[in-house]
Amino acid sequence: MPLGSPYRSVQHVYFDDLDALNILHNVRFLLFMERARGELFNALGFRWEDDFSVNPDKYHVVAAHEIKYLQPVRGEGDVAVELAPTHLGTSSLILAANVQSLDGKTLYADGTTRIVRLDPATGKPCPWSQTFRDKVGALVKQRAT
Repeated sequence: MPLGSPYRSVQHVYFDDLDALNILHNVRFLLFMERARGELFNALGFRWEDDFSVNPDKYHVVAAHEIKYLQPVRGEGDVAVELAPTHLGTSSLILAANVQSLDGKTLYADGTTRIVRLDPATGKPCPWSQTFRDKVGALVKQRAT
């Protein structure tokens, strides 16, 4: 079954994710987005443990995060993280992210993450593989329609 955009991941909020006011700590939102991105890449067939010959695109870094906190998450429970690739450049990818209630009625945070593929030998930006462009590009196109 083909993957849809946005990609949806359920993340659990544990007691140690909460601050003294019983509110999800702000840095945990980024962690949930990171975990969802890993799940998305795995679902697309880009597994971290694969050798570079199988997954050359795994050598990438986060270049920027932007996040707006809209409503507090209070207490333990589950939240949904929805990711949608919005731009695929030569060496960069921008993913939009929403952290929301499972029913989608409460938006807790939204943001974007920009990642850049690097050449492992030089540490400089380099193009995504054609396989990556095909799979992720299809999600960008889905989002645009």
